[in-house]
Amino acid sequence: MSRSCVRFRAMAAGLSATLALCGCAGLDFQAKDAAAARKQAEAAAADTGVTLKLARAARNAGDLASAVNLYKSAASRKPSDASLLVELGNTELDIGRIDGAIETFDKVDTKSPARLGALLGLARAQLMLRAPNKALAYANSAAALAPRDKRVQIGRGVALDMLGRHAEAQTCYRKAMNTDPRDVAARSDLALSLALTGHFDEAIGIMTPIARAPAATPRLRQNLALIYGLKGDVAAARQLSGADLTAAETDANLRFFALVRHRQSQPVGPPGT
Repeated sequence: MSRSCVRFRAMAAGLSATLALCGCAGLDFQAKDAAAARKQAEAAAADTGVTLKLARAARNAGDLASAVNLYKSAASRKPSDASLLVELGNTELDIGRIDGAIETFDKVDTKSPARLGALLGLARAQLMLRAPNKALAYANSAAALAPRDKRVQIGRGVALDMLGRHAEAQTCYRKAMNTDPRDVAARSDLALSLALTGHFDEAIGIMTPIARAPAATPRLRQNLALIYGLKGDVAAARQLSGADLTAAETDANLRFFALVRHRQSQPVGPPGT
């Protein structure tokens, strides 16, 4: 467990004890004293706000299990809060609880402004389940609500790439980049899609600046290594892989790149062969 998670849990324990002392009991809306009932409602709302802040802090600290529990606690008090449900669903996806996330997103009212976030979450869940057709259906529904949203276009692009419809996917990524030219996800996904269609030099030109930037993540560097590997530049692929992986892991990656490269070079036979 990271130090940030440990620090967060200690803070959360202290705040939870404070909330308990403040009285987080259920509301008595039958109370004769309307002023007392109103104060109870205000206290409950404040408690929910604190719990939500704790959930977000836990997520930022990387303590996703605690974040999910805190989001669920807040959602139990505000079950109709669609934005809260979307945050909970996305955190459930982050921790790999796909079925739970789908159930959470499905609770969001279809007329809610947060419906876009729920549709994007459902598309992401289907991508994680390797169901690109379903993912594309949700992404298309999201596009009907917000066709210029870069998240919508990236989601559609990933689903289309998984379906082998690379040219359409690349169009989606470029639309996202038109909205935000500096979006790292759109640029990275476009580069990978271009590499899958053999446009290695263009892919490397897009990927190199973001993979070699000071804030670049290991994943971005490995994406660039993959592109070099698919191109057949083993030396460059090895150098990039070795920046984050062990020698054994790097060798395994290079073998995988060679296998994919070999398969891509094979002619496609007629159906049934």
